[in-house]
Amino acid sequence: MITYTRNSQNQNIINFHSYLSLVESDRFRFEIVKQNPVQCALYSPVTKKRYRIEQYQDMIRLTGQYQGHVPALTGIRQARWSRDRGCLRTDVIFENGQKCSAYSKIPFKN
Repeated sequence: MITYTRNSQNQNIINFHSYLSLVESDRFRFEIVKQNPVQCALYSPVTKKRYRIEQYQDMIRLTGQYQGHVPALTGIRQARWSRDRGCLRTDVIFENGQKCSAYSKIPFKN
């Protein structure tokens, strides 16, 4: 049981870093249009499209302006976004109670 818990926590950290890689990716070069504790509106100058990142049920999902979504991080209990020190701060609590937090240097669009 202890091994399972340790592996679960390691997997959560790996998944959290994968989520950060997506948000900070040069593939999109996101800019933050609007941010509140439950979602962020993003713009990609690469694709010239708007996106949203938000919690939906037990996942953080990336959605386009219209249909569909991509699960970016699963198995979460709560996700929060805030602006802190000129960065986007993401705070996540996983279903097993594990907490992860990170600062992403993503520009805020005026």
